[in-house]
Amino acid sequence: MLLQILRENKFKERIAKVKIEDGEKVSLEKTTSTVKRAASYLSALQTSDGHWPAHLAGSLFFTPALVSSTYSNFSI
Repeated sequence: MLLQILRENKFKERIAKVKIEDGEKVSLEKTTSTVKRAASYLSALQTSDGHWPAHLAGSLFFTPALVSSTYSNFSI
C-alpha cells in the first residue's frame, strides 16, 4: 500500500541519503538534511484527505508524540 501511494503521488527522492561513518561527528547540516528527507517522505505518503494509509507501527506510531513533545519543550 505504501508503494502504491508513493507512485500515485509521483514521489522521487531528491535529497541525498546521509552516511555517517564510525567515529564521525554528527553535524547540523547532516541532521537537517536527514530530517528534511524524512519529512519529504512522510508528506509524500499522506493522501489528499490528510491521513497516512498505513499501519500505526514503527516510526509512524511515534512521530506525532515526538513532534508534540519537542515542540512543547521549545526544541524545534
